[in-house]
Amino acid sequence: MTYLTVSQAAERLQLSVPTIKRYIYDGRLQSVKLPGGQHRIPESEIERLLSPDLVAEEEASAEQRVEVLERWLTELQADVERLSAALTVMSRYCSRVTERDLEGTEMAQAPPEARIQVLGPGCRRCNELHELTVAVLGEMGRADVTVEHTRDLDAIAAFGPVMTPGLVINEALVLAGGVPAREDLRELLEGHLG
Repeated sequence: MTYLTVSQAAERLQLSVPTIKRYIYDGRLQSVKLPGGQHRIPESEIERLLSPDLVAEEEASAEQRVEVLERWLTELQADVERLSAALTVMSRYCSRVTERDLEGTEMAQAPPEARIQVLGPGCRRCNELHELTVAVLGEMGRADVTVEHTRDLDAIAAFGPVMTPGLVINEALVLAGGVPAREDLRELLEGHLG
């Protein structure tokens, strides 16, 4: 009998690893637990889930299969959106670097001032980082700091291949790819704004 790792099972079923683990813990997918705590799934279990003829009606109805496929599609769409934005930023950065190298000039840098930019095309996480930054600065009593939301992909690409959302303080990229907890953001701002 052939056994698959959780990752291999996720790939075969086209589901995420956390979903496979949830199936194991919910009893919808049988596994063998190794002494180190890792799960191994018999290939027969994968075939059982993939073959509608072998699945009992109460285990996986058509509605449940559609629900799983819809969740999987939603996860994939979010991944595609995130990766598409990252690829666009990276391609624009590469084109700017090439243009700069061809011209032989350095890109102009803004004069240093208390200025924060939130980098992001306008997705939910980018807007969340912008709102959180404004709120934390308000709590800190820092009315002297301007906060801008930079949505222009060429302007974002000027900072390099950045995973959005990003946070720039006084022209220096200090955070990329996520929204930190409120306290972590406060420490980051205090450390860079003084």
